[in-house]
Amino acid sequence: MVRLILVFQLLVSCLAISASLIHEVPFRTIEGKLTTLSDFKEGPVLIVNVASECGYTGQYAGLQILHERYAKRGLNIVAFPCNDFGGQEPGSEEEIKEFCKKKFNVAFSMTSKVKVRGEDSHPLYKLLTEEKTNPTFFGHLKWNFEKFLIDRDGKVVNRFRTRVRPTSDELTSAIEWALMDNKTQKEQYDKVGPPPLLEYCERQIARTMHWQGAPWLMRKVREEEERTSEMVKELKLKPGMAVADIGSGNGYHTLMMAEIIGNKGTAYAVDIQPEMLRMLEDRADKAGMKNIKSIENRYWDTDLPDSSIDFALMADVYHEFSHPEQMLSSIRRALKPQGIVTLLEFREEDLKVPIKPEHKMSKEQVIKEMKKNGFKLSRSYDKLPWQHLLFFQVDTDADLKGVDKSG
Repeated sequence: MVRLILVFQLLVSCLAISASLIHEVPFRTIEGKLTTLSDFKEGPVLIVNVASECGYTGQYAGLQILHERYAKRGLNIVAFPCNDFGGQEPGSEEEIKEFCKKKFNVAFSMTSKVKVRGEDSHPLYKLLTEEKTNPTFFGHLKWNFEKFLIDRDGKVVNRFRTRVRPTSDELTSAIEWALMDNKTQKEQYDKVGPPPLLEYCERQIARTMHWQGAPWLMRKVREEEERTSEMVKELKLKPGMAVADIGSGNGYHTLMMAEIIGNKGTAYAVDIQPEMLRMLEDRADKAGMKNIKSIENRYWDTDLPDSSIDFALMADVYHEFSHPEQMLSSIRRALKPQGIVTLLEFREEDLKVPIKPEHKMSKEQVIKEMKKNGFKLSRSYDKLPWQHLLFFQVDTDADLKGVDKSG
């Protein structure tokens, strides 16, 4: 057993997660039998670290509901008891098994107790939490009842932190998608799209600003706070260009861009909320602008025509994308050769910027995520008071292996 663990620790140091690797990591069942996830590779697997004396122990009930609902369709739940957080799993395997059966009538698979953090963590959890082997959903566990969803091919396709209930819409929609075969997923892509993410590259994805908050976008002090006119000038737009304001809201930036590119240019206003677009269109009508085209897009696609734009702006919105890889893939398709995509994001590095943490991004994080999705930094402007302004172009030499480019 020790030799097997050492072999897999060596593999972890040089390989990204693959089906052959994650399915072959050995562990012991709660009865003490040595096994691997290869026993479950005919269907998706939900891996959960559990504890009997945690404030979230009640999630066992939700996990059992998932088992009863989806087991016959192929879902496998594997619970890993651990005592790493607050000493909340002090019992023996026999005591854990008896508690789970008596209290929650647990019928899904359980393992012997393991460590899930630190140098002595189980090899499977090292695979799941290290960036080299799980570049999309890496990061240390913070508490009990964190969940990793793995598809039939052994790829981690979603991650859910402790507070996400097993029966939540976010988790059940991800399970439903993982249970589909590839053909059905392709058929359903345009209709319902893939399930949303709650985190990406160790970053919490922020909730989208509701259209009722639109007046904040037009606040009188915005120019003073953000120096928007300076930012727009730095975009270096030219008359006749085709531009896209992705996540346009009520058009605060769209109208400025449309004025610069003139009547021979086209400004696409892309937003998921029709209410925002109606406000934008009202503002454009009052200003007499005829070069703006509204697109009510889907959460996972900009719905821009292929090779249609010279320039795309994402102003304080990328951090809200629930489908970052699919959206960036869509932008890649929409850009003309030599096209530019620009991100404006509130600086995470500056604690004085009065914005909620999940609505801020560091320059390093932006560059990492854009590089992962096939973009390279071409220039940056660092003189704005609150925000990063970063310019990217498509990296034609990028390795997009493992990136979801669905659709």
